[in-house]
Amino acid sequence: MKRLVISGAGGFLGTAIIQVAQEYPDINVVAISSNFSKFATQNYRNCSVISTDEFINKGFDFTEHDIMINCLFPTNADGYKMANGLEKVYKIISAAKDYGVKAFINISSQSVYASRREQAAKEDDELCLENAYAVGKYSSEMFCNQVLKEIPHSNIRLASLLGVGYDQRIVNRMVAQALLGRELNIIGAMQRYGFLDVRDAAVGILKMSVSDSSKWEETYNLGRMENYNLIEVVELIIEQLKLHGVNAKYSIAEGTDNRNSSINGRKFMENFKWNAEIPLSKTIDDIILSKM
Repeated sequence: MKRLVISGAGGFLGTAIIQVAQEYPDINVVAISSNFSKFATQNYRNCSVISTDEFINKGFDFTEHDIMINCLFPTNADGYKMANGLEKVYKIISAAKDYGVKAFINISSQSVYASRREQAAKEDDELCLENAYAVGKYSSEMFCNQVLKEIPHSNIRLASLLGVGYDQRIVNRMVAQALLGRELNIIGAMQRYGFLDVRDAAVGILKMSVSDSSKWEETYNLGRMENYNLIEVVELIIEQLKLHGVNAKYSIAEGTDNRNSSINGRKFMENFKWNAEIPLSKTIDDIILSKM
């Protein structure tokens, strides 16, 4: 019986991983989270919950079949919160080593690459830490690589996750605006997005967790090969809204924003026999339904 020990388990990705793990009868989950109320309302099979402070301060007995997945990451609302959060991430990684973890997956982000790249980012592309979030994510990678250098580990640079409830994403915001009857205002149309449904991301991480950790590489990009420009995204939103009887319009203003969040995830796909299954249109439709 394999056990997944997931820090940041109450977050967007952590929750999705636990939900997907319910489909694996031979996997148990230990959720590390301070949000006990969120788990009290769920009927998860084979899932126990401990607090983050309890994990760090009171110890944990890892077995040879356990995999730890760190989804915890601090808010970047200000420098102090980022620093305090990174300290907690470091403590979690260090505690995992002290308690005998045998394999560790750290969730990082595509934001460590240049935001105005011309091509989908590959793992060996030069890093470009342009903001506090990127610096923080790369710091977590360095913690992982240094503290766990003698232990199988990997950093997963995720594509831009998308799904119901992740309302900071531009797709969720535009759906909400359209449902209020407002025109969607686009500044420029050069942006490209490498969106990945959070459920697909969770499946990929589960596939990795049941693989041979001795063969893991230090870094993988996890995302689909397709990417979309802003006009394609908006037109998909309008098309899906129309299926629900909602007519929306958009306008384009001049702008020079040419950000690109696309990544090349081929190495992960080939190593773990994974492919994204959920099209962007389905994710958008689910977001629409959640807000109607």
